[in-house]
Formats: sequence, C-alpha cells, structure tokens
Amino acid sequence: MTMLTHTRLTVRTEPLPVTGEFPPLFALLGAHGGAGVSTLATMWAPAADTDRCWPTSPATTRRVLVVAREHMSGIAAAADVLRAAHEGTAPLGVQVCGLITVAAEPARASKDVLRYARTVAELAPHSYRVPWVKSLIPLLHRQLPTWRPTDGVKATRANPDGVLASVPSAIAAVGQQICDDLAADRAVAHSDPSQTVA
Repeated sequence: MTMLTHTRLTVRTEPLPVTGEFPPLFALLGAHGGAGVSTLATMWAPAADTDRCWPTSPATTRRVLVVAREHMSGIAAAADVLRAAHEGTAPLGVQVCGLITVAAEPARASKDVLRYARTVAELAPHSYRVPWVKSLIPLLHRQLPTWRPTDGVKATRANPDGVLASVPSAIAAVGQQICDDLAADRAVAHSDPSQTVA
C-alpha cells in the first residue's frame, strides 16, 4: 500500500478494502486513535476504515466521515482534520461529508465538550452522534453484527449467550441517517451540475 503524508494525515493511494458484497459507500477516517472507527466500520456494511488515511483511490469511495471520541482531545483532533479539509488541503477528489462523534462514557459529556463539538460540527456538511452502547463492551470484533441499509432500524436483539444478534438500534439509526444524507446530497449534486460528488 502506498502511503504519502498530507496535512498531518497519510494519503492512501490503494483502494479501500471491500469486506462485504459491495464496495464501501463511505469511508470512516479516525481523527485520532481510539475514536471507534474499526467498530463502526465492522457494524456498518456500507463503511470502510481508512486506517487514519485520506482515501484517494477512485476505485473505491472518497466520501469521508471524520470520526472522533466525544472528549476534548478527540473533538480538537477532529477540528484539525476538518479545518484542513475546509481550507482545501485535503487531497484532490476527497469529499468530507460529515463528522461522527462517539460517546466516550455512559454519562453525558460536559457542557464544554458538547459546545465545542457543536462548533466543530459546523465545519462539516452533516454531523452525527453515536451514543454509549453498553452491550458492545464485552464483545470482540468478530462477534459484532453487521447492519445493511436494507435492514432498516430494528429493536436491538441478543442471542441467548448474550452476543448481539442485530446491530444496536441507536447505531443502526446513525448508519441509516448517513446513508439517507449521502443519497440526498448525491441527488442534489446530480440535479445541480455546479456541485461535484466523489
């Protein structure tokens, strides 16, 4: 895999991995380590983990959602990535479509963190929040269920052994909203030739 440094993040020139039946619809770029990208990419079939690299290959998606843990350091890291994209320093063809914040603890984040997250979210076309989901804590990645857009959002189910049988509804709802927003953005871009969609 060819990696080049670009605005504090590495550039990935090879296509993103296709782990499911179809190529990824969107890419998740962690603003920092521990943001929750690998978990979300495992649970959302339309997503791919960029390994904290800008995905530049036209063979797979270059539509990026920046992911950050909902604490001050995580939001600050997301601000750096979004500012770089906002200033036009993201690689050619990469389109930042949104910010995803992932709860860092069961309790609500402090007012300062939430205020800063709202401010940083203004740098992205869309923003999403993944809440704390206690049922994920005891699971290994290989035990995580996968959500597809055709699944819709269903009540969270667990097998008798406690392993989740479906993606938690709160996480499926965020995945559904991302897919809906990307589809709406694409429809607008196709109806307005001045808009470009990667």
